[in-house]
Amino acid sequence: MNSNLTLHKKDYFPHQWSFLTSKKPITGLIAGFGSGKTHIFLRKVFISHITKKNSKGVSNGWIIYPTYDLAEELFVNPFKELLEAKGIYYQYNIAKHKFTTPYGTIKIYQLQKPQRIIGAELNYIGFDEFDVESYKNCDIAFKKAIGRMRGAEDCQMFIVSTPEGYHYCHKIFVEDNNDDRLLIHGKTRDNTYLPENYIKLLESNYDEKMLQAYMEGQFVNLSRGATYYAFNREQHTGEVSYNSRLPIRIGMDWNVDPLSAVIFQVYKQKPFIRVVKEIALYHRGEGDLMTQRMCDEIRRMYPNQVYYAYPDATGSSRHSSAQYSDIDIVRRNGIRVMVKHINPRVVNRVNAVNNNLSKDNIIIDKSCKMLIGDLEKVTNKEGSRDIDKSNKELTHMSDAFGYGVDWEFPVVKPVIGTQDR
Repeated sequence: MNSNLTLHKKDYFPHQWSFLTSKKPITGLIAGFGSGKTHIFLRKVFISHITKKNSKGVSNGWIIYPTYDLAEELFVNPFKELLEAKGIYYQYNIAKHKFTTPYGTIKIYQLQKPQRIIGAELNYIGFDEFDVESYKNCDIAFKKAIGRMRGAEDCQMFIVSTPEGYHYCHKIFVEDNNDDRLLIHGKTRDNTYLPENYIKLLESNYDEKMLQAYMEGQFVNLSRGATYYAFNREQHTGEVSYNSRLPIRIGMDWNVDPLSAVIFQVYKQKPFIRVVKEIALYHRGEGDLMTQRMCDEIRRMYPNQVYYAYPDATGSSRHSSAQYSDIDIVRRNGIRVMVKHINPRVVNRVNAVNNNLSKDNIIIDKSCKMLIGDLEKVTNKEGSRDIDKSNKELTHMSDAFGYGVDWEFPVVKPVIGTQDR
């Protein structure tokens, strides 16, 4: 049946061909509407089903959709047609959502109930429209799938989706990217068979950000009111080295879990603000002096330095487990504290960060994943400039960073000694 596997590059768009022929253990095609994602996903499943075999010489794969209804519409009937066109005998068990052919089996699951995803050793796993489902369910399903990729030496996971903001595909292929992963972007316009009216329809109904996502296949923050709208990962992150000749500057946020610090240095030439590292400390229990631990950690990493701290002003209150306040502890460790009696207005702090990002005054080391994640994901409450704090994993590092940026490079130069800006 080798004729079933005959492939011709000319029959596919460039992004489809890259996806189809990728050998990476985890491959993602993130593409716009109408870019041919479903078509190439079916063929990737078919090739994997034919070629990837376990020690018994048969294939065992999972296909995962947001719902069974979507799987029926996008996969089951088109895949039956593909098998019939290739002359391959099959059975499809509707109750078990399972294909069986002479090559092996294909089991279909739904993302809406990831706890029901169970199985043995797999040769391949395919996710379609992955980002449609909730972040939590995607996380469960992805981790379950990773744990089953042990049925062959060339196991592969492949994912296709439109980008739904900084959702789980972004985590897999950008935040957690490494050498075993390949991210491919596909544009709607790459599909030369689409009618021009389709493109015009998208352009007339979607705003700029939606067009970037749903036509260009790019990750963008689709939540209205992105707080740090001026941030761009490619533009504002890179490799940032510590300069022992310059002072260490520390933005600090006193949240208990985690206690957050952003280490940066200020230069006389662009980019003026260079973020070297982020530190997150978690509570160890009663009697844990986290602020002292933070000071010890910073002085250990960057010894014999001049230190400036830009803390949350609430740290001037007495610490519940110590004789001194958090800010007192920082001072007693030889760190110069730059703080007023109250915090700057949130809008001023955010404006300072966005203003410096837009002027390319900031570069952040790629290792600072929590800060980068904040700058991409934090949003405002609907209809306001207040930051949405409902996600307890976000805002700590960006708050810490903002205190430092607003002090050193404010939009309006602060007047020392006043309580309001």
